[in-house]
This record gives sequence, C-alpha cells and structure tokens, in this order.
Amino acid sequence: MWNASANSYRSVPPLTTLRTFEAVARKGSFTLAAGDLSLTQSAVSHQIKALEGFLGVPLFWRHNPGIELTADGKILLEAVRAGLDMILGATDRIRCKSQSGILTIAVPTAFATWWLVPRLGRLATLHPNIEIRLSMLDFRAPDFARDGFDAAIVAHPADRPTAENELLLFREESYPVCSPALLDRSGGSAQRFDLTAHTLIEEEPAPDQAMDWGFWLKRLNVDTGTAQQPRLRFSHYGVALSAAIDGLGIALGRSPMINAELAAGRLVRPYGENVVALASHVYALTWPEGQTKDQRLAAFRDFILDEACGCELAAGPCGAPPLADEAAVDWSGDRAARRHAAATAMR
Repeated sequence: MWNASANSYRSVPPLTTLRTFEAVARKGSFTLAAGDLSLTQSAVSHQIKALEGFLGVPLFWRHNPGIELTADGKILLEAVRAGLDMILGATDRIRCKSQSGILTIAVPTAFATWWLVPRLGRLATLHPNIEIRLSMLDFRAPDFARDGFDAAIVAHPADRPTAENELLLFREESYPVCSPALLDRSGGSAQRFDLTAHTLIEEEPAPDQAMDWGFWLKRLNVDTGTAQQPRLRFSHYGVALSAAIDGLGIALGRSPMINAELAAGRLVRPYGENVVALASHVYALTWPEGQTKDQRLAAFRDFILDEACGCELAAGPCGAPPLADEAAVDWSGDRAARRHAAATAMR
C-alpha cells in the first residue's frame, strides 16, 4: 500500500482557503462569497490574503467597485475546480454505496431515450429494491474510477473482440423513415417515392456510416444534381426523429430504437422492409474489471439481456449482433448460453 509522508502535500495550500477562493471567484464578490460560506467578509478577506501570501502572487485585482481574477488567479481557479469536483465525486460515490440498491449506469442519450427508459418499468416490477440512476454519456468512453459508474452501455466496432467484462446486446439497423402523411403525399409507395423532393433530416455528427445520408444517397442511386437538397441537422437523434414524426422530412431510422414508433404507426418505411443497412457498431453492457458478486448488476444484466434477446418476457424483438460465423450461435434462441457466458464473466 502506498504510504505518503507528511511532506508529500506540504506545498499545497490549506483546503479551506482554496474552497473560499473558488467561492469568491464564482460569486465575483467577497461579500457574496461570505454569505455562501456562512463566514464574515473579514474572514473571507483574511483567507484570500493568506492564500496570496502562500503563493506569493495576487489572485484578484481589487477595483472600486468589484474584483477581477488575475492571470495567475485564472490558472489556479481551473485547477481548484477540477480538484473539488473530483473530491465531490468521490464523496458522492462513498455515500451512494451506503444506499442499498442504487445502480448508476452511463448510457448514450439516444439509447436511453428510445430503448432503455421505455423498458425500465418492467425492471422496477421485477426488482423494486433496485434504484436506477442513469447518467447520459455521449462521445467518450466511461471512466469507472473517475465517474463512479457501476456499469455503462457502450458502442464499439462490431469486429472488435468482446471483452470479459462486457455483454453484447444488439447491432443496429438503419433505413429511411418518414411520417405516414408525408408518404401519402408522395404517392404512397416506394415506386412513386421521390427522395429528392423532400428535406433530409440527419443527426450530426452521424454515429455510424449506415446512419449518414451520404451513404444512403449512393445506396439508393439518388442523383441530387447540382442543386443542394434541403437538410435539417440536429445534434440529438431524438430531435431528428421528432422532426420526422412531425412530417418535416425523411430521417434515417435506427432499429430497434424506433421499433415502437413503427409499431404505433407514427413512422413508416417508404422503401419497404428490404431496404436496410447494418451498422458497423454493436451496443454492449460493460462494467468495471474485477467486479464480482454485485447482485444489483447481476439483476440488471439479466434484465437487459432478456430485453435484447426478445425472450418471452422481453418488450421488443431481438437485434443481437451476429458473429463472424453466424451459424455458430443462435443469439435469439440460445439465451441460456448467453446468460452462462455473462455469469462466467462476472465471477
């Protein structure tokens, strides 16, 4: 075990002065910071002077009225806030561990909105003592040690080997979708449907090549000519999908994310069920390496596996990712084998 000497942090200012410094910088006032910290203005001023004396540089320019961070003050503020955030995160994680049943899961926003959240009611019925806390995480991998997540839903290339601490869920499919009203205005069939006559709705950046209109225009042999076809671009998939439901244009559906919208008739596939592209990534549930005997995680793993496989209790169809040798395992039917593999990885 690492054993730090008392001298290791001798050059670090007292934590109380750093906390006071952050409050003054945030409030822009010694008086307001004093109220925030339940201290007197004199005490706050004394702590800032002590900190400046410790560092040997001024941290604020005193104006009349007001104060302003110096260049050194700005450098210190960035480091202090990062350090306080890490301390806060660690204390929150320690507190949460004492609250039995809380499971914190990092999830991509689109996955949470369109697939996971609609299924959480069944989890609550099966495991009423498990409290789920979802944290939206997009465009970066989870850092379990820093972020304090118990598990995470991640997307990674389909040809990447599966890690011991993850469970494959499904591989998305993509295809054009629009509102029924828009399709009716276009003749009501794929033969009469003219993609160039409509606005293209897209998520930006596209999460996968199969969800990019550049890919689909080539796939459908659509020539837009020299004119630029109108587009609506959104940074969140949910907003893009809502625009399609409202009849503003053609979007690229992500199955099984949109299966409920298709089943309810809010969206249709203008080119039919045979026009589809397989995404290059798969979704997987992952957890910290070496984590064992966590009954909350085991319960959630079984629940999400049921949902992804489309077993007799599942809410939706199976979209499990095929292996390189698709004949090797029947993913939708061999649920028991997948359960065994997941349980083995948890040990």
